[in-house]
Amino acid sequence: MSYKVKPLVLGTIAGDKSGFTHMCFPGQPIKLEVVSFLITGAEKNILVDTASYAEMMKRFWPGQGIDFCTMEEALEKEGLTPDDIDIIIITHMHHDHIGYNYLFKNAEFIVQKAEYEYAFNPHPIQAMYYPKALIEGWEATLVEGDVEIYPGIDILFTPGHTPGTQSVSVDTKDGKVVIAGFCSLDYTFDKPADVLPQGHPFANWEVFSPNIATNLEQSYDSVKRVKEVADIVLASHGSGEGDGLIGKVFG
Repeated sequence: MSYKVKPLVLGTIAGDKSGFTHMCFPGQPIKLEVVSFLITGAEKNILVDTASYAEMMKRFWPGQGIDFCTMEEALEKEGLTPDDIDIIIITHMHHDHIGYNYLFKNAEFIVQKAEYEYAFNPHPIQAMYYPKALIEGWEATLVEGDVEIYPGIDILFTPGHTPGTQSVSVDTKDGKVVIAGFCSLDYTFDKPADVLPQGHPFANWEVFSPNIATNLEQSYDSVKRVKEVADIVLASHGSGEGDGLIGKVFG
């Protein structure tokens, strides 16, 4: 089977590059794309994450958010409504990835068991990412580890950013596209030796790691796994410029 992946970019939120390249490039402003990914070509309509909107995110994140469109408007451009979505794979339950969950009345939500359990009892340093108003009131199908959704569409267990982060591998005519479930930018997958100053102590790393992590070593390993598995990596927050995923279709 061959599928297509289309990012639905709903807006941006400001951040710092060092948050996605652990301890490197502090003070360099970036724009995180707030994205849901539409997978077509299966028997059912599949979304990866439901993204969010600026008014909600400003309660939990210090960066300024900008909305391009609502989820309903993004789906309408694809000839769909929220009621047409059958499956939603939630990469992790941070507020910027589940902000529009409430719209989808007919969808089956697929979440890692470890993520779902942690979301209701997070460590205090992580609690702002899991606002109870967003995580309560919806049911989920809980999975553990790697899972095949359809032939050629697979969940990859990629913990570290959170205890139950999962990524999504999709076979397309362009190759294996992997939607990185952890908060990442294209920079996260750079080879550090190619972008750090000569002699930098971190230049022997194979990839970077997002700074927001419940387990930094797992996070690094998950970034490395995605980079090794994928022909095309889709960072969950795009290029860092705010428009890297807009208008793109993969497959």
